[in-house]
Formats: sequence, C-alpha cells, structure tokens
Amino acid sequence: MAPRSVIAAAAALTLAAGAANAGIVLSGTGANGLSGEAEFTLVTGTQLQIRLKNTTGVVPAGFQGAAQILTAVGFDLGAAGNQASDPTITGGNVKVGPTSFSVNFDVQSKLAGDDVSGEWGYSNTAQSGQLANYIAAMAAGTTGFGGPNLDGPGNLDGPQGGLISAGSGATLGGLGAVENEVVITLNLSKSIPNLDFLNRGARFEFGSDAFFLDVQIPTPGAAALAGVGLLAAARRRRR
Repeated sequence: MAPRSVIAAAAALTLAAGAANAGIVLSGTGANGLSGEAEFTLVTGTQLQIRLKNTTGVVPAGFQGAAQILTAVGFDLGAAGNQASDPTITGGNVKVGPTSFSVNFDVQSKLAGDDVSGEWGYSNTAQSGQLANYIAAMAAGTTGFGGPNLDGPGNLDGPQGGLISAGSGATLGGLGAVENEVVITLNLSKSIPNLDFLNRGARFEFGSDAFFLDVQIPTPGAAALAGVGLLAAARRRRR
C-alpha cells in the first residue's frame, strides 16, 4: 500500500461527570472523510480500557477495500517519546464491542463480547508511523495478545481483524474485519494516576500505512479548527 498523508485534526473531548480518569473521548475526521473515535477509561492504575470505533460515513474514493479499515490507535503513556522509565503495555485482550460483529472471518461469526485478541497486538516501540505505545491489527513491531487465529495466517497480518464502520457495506476483497467497534483492555507495567497523557493526543491508522489521523484536545483559540484536517506531508514505509 502506497503511503499517504498524515492528517492532523482537533479532537472532541468528553469527560464523564466529575471523573478525571474515565470517559475521555478523542475523535476526528480527516479531510478525506475517514473518521475514528477512541474512548479511554482508567479502570485501575495499571489497567486501561479503550473503546475503539470506526466512525467513517461514506467510504471515500481511493480507500475502498483494505485502506478503509481502522487498524491501530497510538498514544504516549509517559513523557514525550520513548523513555526508559515510562509505563509500557504488557498485555491485555480485545473483544467485539456492543452492537458489533465480525465480517468475513474464516471461523464462525464473532458477536458482541466475543474475544478477538488473536487478531490484535500491542507495541511500545513507536514503529511504522505510530506513537510510542499502540494497539494494532498489524504485524510491524507488535506483540500479539494471544488467542485463537480467527482470520488469515496464524501470525498477525493486518489489516484483517481491524474495524470497518457500521452499515458501510464494505467490500473487503476477502479480508475479515469487525464492524463498528472493539473494546481493548490493557495491562500496564506501572500505575498511572490519570489520563493526562491524552493531552499529547492520539493517532489512528487506516489500512497498512494508507492513512494516519492525528487527534488532539482543542486548545484555547484553536476551537475553530475542530474537525478540520490540516495536511502535513509524511512518507512512511512498512516492511
């Protein structure tokens, strides 16, 4: 897949009433129409939950097939960049979200609450255009969560297993995917007190380096940019 541009977009921020560690939603839409959403909840100091959703409406021209699949979300748990003392992801699981289901998996269909960890992995290596820590259906730099192989080869080989938007009627050319959302539960190497790391934003990936969407919490004076894509050239190549 030829690398495309990175789009930076202001993110929507929602806080659950009175809770600084729950219900923070980062979302954004690129100028091309690809869109994603991630809700972060700190379950305990060492357990982070992410509800990851493909919110794309009409799939844009040039992104049919694999390129429309939301395959990863990245963030930076510690200080900016990779620092030896930063918290890291050590494991976890991925389950089909509410009202969601698998499409084209080699095995029987997976429904809400079913485990699809075998098609996802985690990384703390900032590889392949992602941020310091990321969750991906892609193989590059990732360690699989483990679990039965549900689609394709036994090793991670995304973008199959990633997310398509609800009701998109996507044509995937034989690739498997989950429609709508997954719920990711992560175990961390050390306790974090809150979700302040989200002040540095998050990064969604579609396809295999097909498109990156950076989402940020709006800052004073930047509200007018909310939801508007800012083009920044970025060349990346995945091995």
